[in-house]
Amino acid sequence: MDVSIVVPAYNEERRLQPTLDGWAAWMDDFPGTAEVVVSDDGSTDGTAALVERAAAADRRIRLNCLPENRGKGGAVRSGMLAATGDYRFYVDADLNIAPFHVDAALGLLRGGVADVVTGKRSLKGYAETENSPARLAAGAAVQVTRRILVLPVITDTQAGFKGFTAEWAQKVFDKATINSFAFDIEVLYLARRMGATIAEMPVAVEFRGDSTFDVAKHLPPFIEDIWRIRMNAWRGAYS
Repeated sequence: MDVSIVVPAYNEERRLQPTLDGWAAWMDDFPGTAEVVVSDDGSTDGTAALVERAAAADRRIRLNCLPENRGKGGAVRSGMLAATGDYRFYVDADLNIAPFHVDAALGLLRGGVADVVTGKRSLKGYAETENSPARLAAGAAVQVTRRILVLPVITDTQAGFKGFTAEWAQKVFDKATINSFAFDIEVLYLARRMGATIAEMPVAVEFRGDSTFDVAKHLPPFIEDIWRIRMNAWRGAYS
């Protein structure tokens, strides 16, 4: 398999079909072999059944089921380790970053320019489309905390678009532990710590108003887990 696209999903029955259609259309034009791995994070709606129907109609789509809800980080980790592609990407379930970005990222990975590619959004564009002051403040708090504690060098850690060579996907996700939204930070921290070459690639984002991130619910464990990454490093947990 040339490329794997991992899509973490938790109760995404309502909006997952257009995402699968979008990736299927991209695979139709892709000059190689590709798969879409939907990593279902213990959904309680019809997400798994929807993917099974899609997989029955298109053998390039398959379902990776977690037995219980672990969090987005757990779903991504399981999906990336279950993927079989020489190059492995994880993306968001709402298709907010278009599939064509994979082509440019593959150029960087295949050309040896990078071992890991991470999407970089326009912060100005994000601020203009995000209507929630609380979410903007939460994002700023996350970025300040992670820059101080673990990862000062990456511009945007939270874009839902990251690609790895198979070798680096295995190295990084074998050691990753964070299940919360802070998993992106841990993944990039581990890649940098282990010596991967990381390239930031600009991506265009289509704003989605129904984000699953809830400030009151998710921000406290997010900040706590950034501290946990720092503590894990101090304790030698990543050695």
